[in-house]
Amino acid sequence: MRGFTSIRALFLLTAVAATALLGGPLLFNNDVEATSAKPHRVRAKAELAGCMDDSIRGSAHLVEEATEEGVKTVRVRMRLRGLADGKYAVHLHETAECTPCGAAGGHFDPGPVGLPSPDGNHPFHMGDLRNLVVKNGKGKLDTVTTRVTLSDGPLSLFDDNGSAFIVHVNEDTYCPEGEAAGCAGGGRAACGIIQLSH
Repeated sequence: MRGFTSIRALFLLTAVAATALLGGPLLFNNDVEATSAKPHRVRAKAELAGCMDDSIRGSAHLVEEATEEGVKTVRVRMRLRGLADGKYAVHLHETAECTPCGAAGGHFDPGPVGLPSPDGNHPFHMGDLRNLVVKNGKGKLDTVTTRVTLSDGPLSLFDDNGSAFIVHVNEDTYCPEGEAAGCAGGGRAACGIIQLSH
């Protein structure tokens, strides 16, 4: 028993000495992940205004993070007032312009075979998102997408001409019958230019 106590005391003394020399506690393999720095986040925002109705106002916040596998995810949080209760299509559009709302162009869909036509290739555009749901006059959208990034790269919303949010006048049906006029939400109710934030 005395031998075991001596070995234990020797181990503790060694640990204390190592801590003093290294200037911090000893780390084991399982501790490295727990003590690593938080992942870098890229943030962006947009202020939304009605295309034809000044009472429509809101904002959106975007946060990009990278998973352990290196996949970038972008969380989108949007709040909007001024629309009647119901569901409304929300998409990322290909140009950072809102005057007029049509200047935002088609759906964000970069690539060699990009097809920004709203009702064509829908819901497979990079900029396609879930519907905004309005209850008691308050619109809410909380979703995560891996189709776009805020950082540099081929899917970045901050390409040469930037990007914008468009909230449409109708619900997005996701075009179950294929290309059909208005299946992606129809006309434009609100627009907001996406800008990096700090």
